[in-house]
Amino acid sequence: MADAPVDRPGRSAGYTIAAVFIVAVGFTVHTGYTKVASIALIACVAMLAGGVLGYRTQGTSAFWQALDGVAGGAMIAAACILLLPKAVSLDAGLAGVGVSFGLLFGLALHRACRFQAWRPGALGESSLLALTVHSAGAGVVIGMLYAQTPSLGLWVGSVIVAHKFPAGYAVARRLRANDGALAGILLPACAVGIVAVLAAMTTGVLPPSVGVGAVAQGLAAGVFLHVGLECVALEGPASASPDTPGWHIWLPVAIGILLMLGLKLLLG
Repeated sequence: MADAPVDRPGRSAGYTIAAVFIVAVGFTVHTGYTKVASIALIACVAMLAGGVLGYRTQGTSAFWQALDGVAGGAMIAAACILLLPKAVSLDAGLAGVGVSFGLLFGLALHRACRFQAWRPGALGESSLLALTVHSAGAGVVIGMLYAQTPSLGLWVGSVIVAHKFPAGYAVARRLRANDGALAGILLPACAVGIVAVLAAMTTGVLPPSVGVGAVAQGLAAGVFLHVGLECVALEGPASASPDTPGWHIWLPVAIGILLMLGLKLLLG
């Protein structure tokens, strides 16, 4: 009698969350949060695309880490030139409170993603769970931000999830090395959208006010800054080491900042 097919770690969980994601996105469109649904789909497709490439590609990952630096630079610029000025213009004091709690939230996500409390081998790779936690945090920011400021363009949300492409590539390489299923990448890819839906519906019932808007945009700016700085940390772009030429580290970051400035000038 032939042995039953082995369910590689992460496969069943990935397919399950994908089904929940499809229902959540459909419900989001039905309730009118089309921008949230669009950003959720962009994040999912970007991470899956990076995951497929990472799972099938061998060799250096320097290019993808440099791409992470570009995404980080774009996020830092978006926080400083887009979200923070708008938050301050609404209420400077409450904007500062929002930024403070946004940085605290980003730090909490960072610690949760680094904390090695998960049993080795659970779902195939502990970094997969860490990335899922991180993605869920991004979903909170997206849902809250667009529920309170529906006039924001799609490109802002796209910046939030820009680093999902290189992140999907990196975690897929680890999945393959640990014999995990590619379907496991669906966990972080879909977590953004599912949590964004819940956050949008929860925040959307709050009465629109200057104070709530200032806190919401300040919180988003704080998270942007923290995640952007994570992307451009020394261990990020181009596998930086103390002997790495400085331009290898900062050129991707500068490109990301200039791209965001260009979009700001182009789109207003």
